[in-house]
Amino acid sequence: MMLAISVSGLHAASVFYVSTDGNDNHCGSSPDKSFRTIGRAASVMEAGDECRISAGVYRETVVIRRSGVEGQPLSFRAKGDGAVVVDGSDLVPGPWIEDADGVWRAQVEGDLPIEAVFWGDAMMVEARWPNFQWKDNWNPELKWALTDEGTSLGHIKAEALAEAGIDLSGGLLYIKLSKGNSCFTRPIIQHDPGSGEFFYETEGIEGRAWREDAMPQRIERHGLAGNRFFVVARGALTAPGEWWHDVERGELLVIPPKGARMEGTPVSVKRRTSGMTGIGISDVVIDGLNFFACNVEFENASRLRLRNLDFLYPSTPRIFPDRDSFQALHTPIRIHGSMNLIEYCRIRWAIDGGLHVEGAGNRVENCVVHDVNLHGRHPGPAITMNARHDLFPEVVAPNIVRNNTVYNIGSVGIYPLGRGIIEVSHNHVFNAGLHSVDISALYIPTGRNLAGSRLHHNWLHDVNGIGFRVDIQGRDITFDHNLVWNTAAGGKLQGVQLRGLNNTVVVNNPAHPIIVVMEPDATDQNLEAWRVQNNVAYSFVDRRSLRGGYDDDDDRPFRRPLEPIAGIIDHNATIIAGRESDLFADPERFDFRPRSGGPLDGKGIVVAGIAERRDGKPPSIGALEPDMPFWTVGADWLPDGLPVPTTPEEASLLAREIRPASHPVGAIDLQYRLQ
Repeated sequence: MMLAISVSGLHAASVFYVSTDGNDNHCGSSPDKSFRTIGRAASVMEAGDECRISAGVYRETVVIRRSGVEGQPLSFRAKGDGAVVVDGSDLVPGPWIEDADGVWRAQVEGDLPIEAVFWGDAMMVEARWPNFQWKDNWNPELKWALTDEGTSLGHIKAEALAEAGIDLSGGLLYIKLSKGNSCFTRPIIQHDPGSGEFFYETEGIEGRAWREDAMPQRIERHGLAGNRFFVVARGALTAPGEWWHDVERGELLVIPPKGARMEGTPVSVKRRTSGMTGIGISDVVIDGLNFFACNVEFENASRLRLRNLDFLYPSTPRIFPDRDSFQALHTPIRIHGSMNLIEYCRIRWAIDGGLHVEGAGNRVENCVVHDVNLHGRHPGPAITMNARHDLFPEVVAPNIVRNNTVYNIGSVGIYPLGRGIIEVSHNHVFNAGLHSVDISALYIPTGRNLAGSRLHHNWLHDVNGIGFRVDIQGRDITFDHNLVWNTAAGGKLQGVQLRGLNNTVVVNNPAHPIIVVMEPDATDQNLEAWRVQNNVAYSFVDRRSLRGGYDDDDDRPFRRPLEPIAGIIDHNATIIAGRESDLFADPERFDFRPRSGGPLDGKGIVVAGIAERRDGKPPSIGALEPDMPFWTVGADWLPDGLPVPTTPEEASLLAREIRPASHPVGAIDLQYRLQ
């Protein structure tokens, strides 16, 4: 056995080995006496021990019940001889029988619907109409059908469906109703085969359970024609790469992908939600593992270090009934606790949210999250950081989301919320909101309990929505030095005392500027704590709150120009559309540094700790200084050979390269225009 004396001297640290040709009856002390499962090693490890895992596929949920101690963690590491895959799926043993129509079938265990099916390491598509493949997920013309005129709540008309001539009986509807901010599912209750109309269950739709999309006034405003939808059903099993689970007969039906043969290719079904779990553990290192079709979940954990992990299909929920019941089905990677670190991880192809971190003093750094929230659901951000300093009062360190790259996202990019302090800095978010509306790259839903939080030095671009936003009840939150371009709207600051400082916002539609919403219940003292300074945008708007609270005789307009107030709202610059080059070095190449000697150069006001004097003169207006290198944003690595951009021009080219050319960004359909 390999031994190393621990720092404390209390335990002689051991190395345990795991391999796919091992045996859990072995002692695990050497490669030729390795365990067969990672879980077996976890059951015997003590503080300071290390588990070295050989290449292979491990179909298990590893439950970690023991902790390390500070300075002597339990360590689970890839041995370095190839990919270590913790797999949440199980192989379908067969035999497979071919029907006359090219559908293959095999018996599967269990009487619950299967959540996901995989052909090798690729996720297959549940039988659906219109036909599509996951590689086309961000192409809206291939992903969705549209409802026709004459559609009503519970009743869909779509002439294109009649042309398909299929039977949707027993199927499920996925619909972006009305405003279209989220995707929900409903059982189809009636369809005549070959018909271009069908009926679906509506119980519980109208009201807050479906949020704004289903409120009666929203339905009236946005209408029900032109809504995006698709359907899954046994009768839609017609295309290569599709599957269907016949629960009553206990059969899995598949059509092999185009050009593929059934023989020799492993087909697997998802069986486990998590690849690793633990409750109340501390001081554990997980390094270099791959997780396929499963997440990791740790509750009330401390000082975990998750490093160099690759998650493929970590969250694959099949149904989204409503906002409340959805929470029980939401299965992102979840880390709850304090002083945990997630770094250099890749998270990709999650049907819903990617990473959810909750607690105090946690950090997410240098991670890449892409191709998540595939159906465009507002509650499934790429990265959620939920501050809960109220649960961990002994932790004074803030939560940090720093130097991450987030792209190809159906909805929100980074989602800070909760009670405590969060710092969100130097992140690169682009191609967000691809299947949602009224979202933000950085989105604080409610800011009442985030006093002291700061969101700064982020690049936010190519977004179907707002660059940065605190939606309601902001208190002492600072947005500074954020660079926003090619978005539908710039920024929204709503609350009683917020700070927007040195942001550069160059949106596609000058009518959507930086919006300030001072809550109607704010006191004069609250208003004096506002700071909107050193920003540059097409315009600055003072907008009424949609939450009401005004006097009945208040007849102020819904939107009006934001009036300067010395020392509170000043030193901001307005861009004139068509004359961007008056202010910026080279706006056509996305170089939004101030033109040297121009109207922004050195014309800002000093803000202690935010915008200081430089070279003996005041700071410039906006996020950048002339002739200075661009600050570094995002992860220092990207997958698949993609280049790490170092300038906004390179970032814009990358954004266009990795989304379908047919998918416009930075603009919203008029019916979904932002308030």
